[in-house]
Amino acid sequence: MTDSSDTDRPDDVPPWWDENVEIREELDLPGYDAPKFEDDVSVHTVVEELEASHGCNIRLVDPSPSKLSTWQIRLDGEPIESVHRSRDSSANTVFSITSSAFKSLVEDAVAERE
Repeated sequence: MTDSSDTDRPDDVPPWWDENVEIREELDLPGYDAPKFEDDVSVHTVVEELEASHGCNIRLVDPSPSKLSTWQIRLDGEPIESVHRSRDSSANTVFSITSSAFKSLVEDAVAERE
């Protein structure tokens, strides 16, 4: 990996990040940012934290691939809410919910199950 990639590397990247950067550089593809919430917090960071603290499985799923803008938030396979998904100017995914609102939504759904 080149020095420029190291300086552009976000702090909270998932384990597969470095390999992804190398492949993109080899193929001369544009850069990539992991999906984020509208407050610029990485989705994987929040999801991993919630899954660890609540012993659950959280997924953001497009239930109808022909309509790419509305995704379901699923808790252990069950839909709990829908959220709008868009792309930023670099074509990276942004979900139209803040990380704190997402956390509250999931924590409320976990509490209802107990």
